[in-house]
Formats: sequence, C-alpha cells, structure tokens
Amino acid sequence: MKKSQPIRMCISCRNRHPQNSLIRLKQEGQIVIEFDGTGRSFYLCGECANNNKQIKGLMKRFKQEEERFIKLLKKLIDKSTHARDCIQIKE
Repeated sequence: MKKSQPIRMCISCRNRHPQNSLIRLKQEGQIVIEFDGTGRSFYLCGECANNNKQIKGLMKRFKQEEERFIKLLKKLIDKSTHARDCIQIKE
C-alpha cells in the first residue's frame, strides 16, 4: 500500500499543496531564514513565490528587505530539486 504524501498550507494564499513542493522558512528574531529543524516554520508555494504582490505582502508582514528576501527564496529554490521544477522567481 502506498503511503500518502503530507499536505501543508501556504502562509500567503492559504492553499494546500504537497509538502515537497513548498518552500519552508522560519522567522528568527527580525530575519526570515531557511528552516533548520528547530522551532516553528511556515511554507510558501510556488505561485506566491512568483507573485510580486504576494512577496511584497510577506516582506511587509515579516519586516524584510526586498533584495535579501528574494535572494533567500532563490537560494532555497536552487537547493530543492522539486521546487526548482515548480517555481521560478522573477526579478
């Protein structure tokens, strides 16, 4: 019997997606970083990562600088092979 895949919710659009297709981040103090296995985290889907309006909303919510936040998203997308197929960040 095949095991079901975990489903998680995107923090921005509130849609549910398979866990391996989402980017996992966490806020530590005043900065958003890649999830390192400790503490609470949140997920971001590919559609929201491609949508400038959604990115600006997240940057405002987490009080982040645009350049730094976009660089972090690009780094995480490059790291994840499945996410790379689903997500392409616009500059």
